[in-house]
Amino acid sequence: MTADPPPGFSPDVPPGPAPGQPAQIPAPRRSLLSRPAVTGLLGVLIGALLVGVPWLVLTLLVDAPSGRALSAPPQLGGLSRAQEAIAKLDKVKGQPMIARIAKTDRETAARVSVAYGGAGAIAQQYQDARLQRAFQLVAVRASSPELVAPYEDTEALGLAAPSTELVRVGAVQCLRYNGSTPAGSAPDPERSFVTNCQRTGPALTVTLRSISSEGNRDPRELAGIVEQAWRELA
Repeated sequence: MTADPPPGFSPDVPPGPAPGQPAQIPAPRRSLLSRPAVTGLLGVLIGALLVGVPWLVLTLLVDAPSGRALSAPPQLGGLSRAQEAIAKLDKVKGQPMIARIAKTDRETAARVSVAYGGAGAIAQQYQDARLQRAFQLVAVRASSPELVAPYEDTEALGLAAPSTELVRVGAVQCLRYNGSTPAGSAPDPERSFVTNCQRTGPALTVTLRSISSEGNRDPRELAGIVEQAWRELA
């Protein structure tokens, strides 16, 4: 016959300590936050979050293209908008040319905007009163790489100057075409002309492109016109 268990004894409860033995208190579990490796990792993550989020926001704000519209100045360098200059001479006969120029400027601005991720852009041709001098303004609310003149080994080619050279006037860069000038002679100012000038910054690029060589020979003058456009568009 099996003896009955003593009163207060349960087979499902582990027996207490033997008489005279101290009770064993289980060691408390260490929190994850108390472990050096975990706290170090959290510190790195929090630091990255505090630095990375503002950096990301600033990057998006600075680099994101601005779709804000641009408006071409009525005059640049003493030249009027081409459509207005033509209309003053003969509005009726000049209509086909006015329409063609308007379409060219509109399509150019649209392509520039697409190339710069949807940034606001404008293109506008300007002409003098006699329609002999002309250039096109192109502006976009975004930064651009600097202009580059291709390298030419003038000594090997027997040239006095590169056929195309980069000229800097303050913050403006211009590309001047000199043609083929033999070594030992100076480039002919009447044959040289500026093909285009540009000024760029974090949120704006202004470019002036020569449509005719007439009147567009001095980089300093064209750089001044670029600066005028920059002040009006910035």
